[in-house]
Amino acid sequence: MFCGIVIIAVSVCCRVYADVRLPAVFSDNMVLQKEAPVTVRGWAEPSEKVTVEFAGQRKEAAADKAGRWSLVLAPLRQSAEAGEMRVTGKNAIVIRNVLVGDVWLASGQSNMAMPVSQAENAAKEIGAASYPNIRFFMVERDMCSTPKEDGAGKWMICSSNTVGSFSAAAYFFARELQAKFHVPTGVINSSVGASSCQAWTPAEVLKADPKLPQLAALAPENYCDWKTYESFRKATYEKYSCKDPGVRAECIAWAQPGLDVSGWKDFKVPGNIEAQGMNVDGAVWFRREVDIPANWAGHNLSISLGPISDNDITYMNGEKVGATDNNWREWVFRSYTIPGKLVKEGKNVIAVRIFNRIGNGGFCPAYPAPLKLRKDDTSEIILSGVWKSKVEMSAEPARLPFVLPSQYSVPAAFFNAMIAPYSKFPLRGFIWYQGEGNAGAAQQHDVLFPAMIESWRKWWGNPTLPFYFVQLASFRAREAQPSEGGWARMRESQMKTLALHDTGMAVAIDIGAALEIHPKNKQDVGKRLARWAMRDCYGDKDIEVSGPLYTAHMIEGDKIRIRFKHSGGGLKAKGGTLKGFAIAAADKKFVWAQAAIEDESVVVWSEGIKSPLHVRYAWADNPECTLCNGAGLPASPFRTDAN
Repeated sequence: MFCGIVIIAVSVCCRVYADVRLPAVFSDNMVLQKEAPVTVRGWAEPSEKVTVEFAGQRKEAAADKAGRWSLVLAPLRQSAEAGEMRVTGKNAIVIRNVLVGDVWLASGQSNMAMPVSQAENAAKEIGAASYPNIRFFMVERDMCSTPKEDGAGKWMICSSNTVGSFSAAAYFFARELQAKFHVPTGVINSSVGASSCQAWTPAEVLKADPKLPQLAALAPENYCDWKTYESFRKATYEKYSCKDPGVRAECIAWAQPGLDVSGWKDFKVPGNIEAQGMNVDGAVWFRREVDIPANWAGHNLSISLGPISDNDITYMNGEKVGATDNNWREWVFRSYTIPGKLVKEGKNVIAVRIFNRIGNGGFCPAYPAPLKLRKDDTSEIILSGVWKSKVEMSAEPARLPFVLPSQYSVPAAFFNAMIAPYSKFPLRGFIWYQGEGNAGAAQQHDVLFPAMIESWRKWWGNPTLPFYFVQLASFRAREAQPSEGGWARMRESQMKTLALHDTGMAVAIDIGAALEIHPKNKQDVGKRLARWAMRDCYGDKDIEVSGPLYTAHMIEGDKIRIRFKHSGGGLKAKGGTLKGFAIAAADKKFVWAQAAIEDESVVVWSEGIKSPLHVRYAWADNPECTLCNGAGLPASPFRTDAN
């Protein structure tokens, strides 16, 4: 199947263009990078002469034998006055409403892709969005086995009608710069939810690094585009997974009130079916009773069940209120309306039938969201906790004859399709929010992430292009005792990347959410990224760019002193008390510690540890963290025992 597809892809790449054509990024409403040579390129008939006119410049080029042409405009002066670019060969193209300012490429996974419409105070933010000098180029999602020369997308002018679809983190970043420096700002948004770092890294980098050979070996020679991969993946699962025959007649009563559930098993929601002792593919029922207050009776309610794998039918008091076939998309959040006629005062029964086709099934705990009933914006009943469960049917376990990689982690696939096409388009820098998809392989990320950054700079031909990234925010339930949080090690990997020149990190440990991997506060994310640009790109040397970062420690008897950089304005404790510090002796059995600020350092101790060797701060998936600097920026998590 794939061989034919690859041949088609090659034939398209080699075709001759009769008309002059430009990459999609050269289009109406674009922003060009100021004070840098601008390469304008495209395709035409071989040997055809092409002329480009813009901002008083007129340059010519001729297409080569393959139909490609390229020329370079001299550095352009900043301009918020709409200009026109005219490209002429045997046909003419006019690109209108062109500004000259700064262009940033925003990339990463879902927290960069997350739109303004899902951010905190979305309605207010959308209503206030009137910034015609902010433009977003929205790159369409795609993947490819080799670097592409063009992508798909279009420029959009920031307004209340358009901003809802913009990356929230990137928009608030651009808005901060626009408000302070009044420079036209373009953002190329090239991000994909759930994507991994290796998917954004060129294949030659993965192959060249001796520490990354296992990633290079996974590079797909046959997945030539996103639609092809999705079609193949779905067809494969359809062929090998079990099928839902529908609810058995004798089981319909399992949704009814008054059912005897004494033989049903307890099940902690959210949770995976397999992880809680029911190692089956097939249909499983879940039930729980809910006490409805009198003032809710007769009112429409909304029920949110978070993401479910794979299919569900949801009932209220025996009546079906919603159903979803997730069509092989793993994280489809369930939200249904319960008609008021089904809502009564006192005991009510919610039942959910889940059919798991293949792999882990149930109420997905990896991406937990609050399970709840809501009457309005202020009244809700939390549904997380212990439910009753019973297997309706167990299907033949599905077994794939080969390992099918996730499309989100195919090495180089997103780089080839969504980064490489823009590498000739000059930029001011990059912003990046990713890491969740690599949190289980932080040691590999130590090598992979800096290599990716350097490779992007190489592709743009500029080794000093700024690269600013977001450290993972807090997430998951808070631990009562010091723990080995997997995300803590990932945050350390991100902090290590600051050793690479011209990088900056926005610490976000204080603005996460225990039950939401996509925290809504993207305003502070954008502001913290913008601080780095303000100092390093716009010359604001007085601004503090980061919260405190650990630099050194000294053992002083039964105490350890920690020193920091970026303690501008002095170290502070939000709420007045330092929390989140743990201390250990040589055995590395960490206990919670006391801590006090002394000048530009923090002294840490515990009455039970007389010979301390190690300190950790905010070392957990979702830690308590109160240390900040005078600018109110939070300290990054760290450990002194990294070696």
